[in-house]
Amino acid sequence: MDQSADLDAHPYTTDGLQAAKQTLREQLHEGKRWATHSERLEQLIAENQALRQQLIRSQRLAALGTMSAMVAHEFNNILTPIISYAQMAQRNPSMIAKALDRAFDGGQRATDICRAILGLTRDAPAEPVRVNLGQLISDTLLAIGRDPKRDTIEIVIRTPADLAIITRKVELQQVLLNLLLNARAAVLAKNAPRRIEISASAAGSDAVIHVSDNGVGIPRENVKRIFEPFFTTKPSPDGKPGGHGLGLAVCQEIVRSLKGEISVQSTPGCGAIFTVLLPALAIANS
Repeated sequence: MDQSADLDAHPYTTDGLQAAKQTLREQLHEGKRWATHSERLEQLIAENQALRQQLIRSQRLAALGTMSAMVAHEFNNILTPIISYAQMAQRNPSMIAKALDRAFDGGQRATDICRAILGLTRDAPAEPVRVNLGQLISDTLLAIGRDPKRDTIEIVIRTPADLAIITRKVELQQVLLNLLLNARAAVLAKNAPRRIEISASAAGSDAVIHVSDNGVGIPRENVKRIFEPFFTTKPSPDGKPGGHGLGLAVCQEIVRSLKGEISVQSTPGCGAIFTVLLPALAIANS
């Protein structure tokens, strides 16, 4: 038996130690490589989350941009009687009191609209807060800026006065804003009667919000795709899709981040019902 061969293969020989060192180096390198991959993965996850939040904020501002023409028109309606009464008061001092009343009412309406819009532009706090759903719905309708009656739209709100939930207020309001703007577009695409109903209720310990309209509805083949990013059914003046296809996708993203669900039912020609279900912990004790 060749004993020198055994010695060469023994782990405590020079060659054996060198091999062990090399193996250790490779294991350390592999460990560092996996550590680097793990750090990179965490970085990508953080970047992805930041981009998702940026998309939500961008879509919120895009929705406000859509409302800008309506808000400008509403401010014109507020200012016109104020100016008219001021002119009458200049000619007839007995009209001063009435002119001041109209100026106060108009100024209060303008202040309320601005407050509602500014509430939407603020970044939402990270921690959920207690939110009265009836007040949130009213504030969202006010933020749209245009009186629905001017477009012969009947608005019906059905929610208990004391129904409150624990949620991220601005993000939920963004969902309501998108759903209401979509409902408005749907009913304006048909002749009167036009009706939008917003209801909120407690289902056990969950909160359920419905936004329904009697508009043109959603084609059956599009219902399954309605929450897909960049998919839109809104028409433009040239007959082609006119929306960006982000509003409902962002609604779904927000509702899921709130641990809830959003769904839609629609009958073409008869309207649509969007349902937002928020989880058990959403209900706030009155």
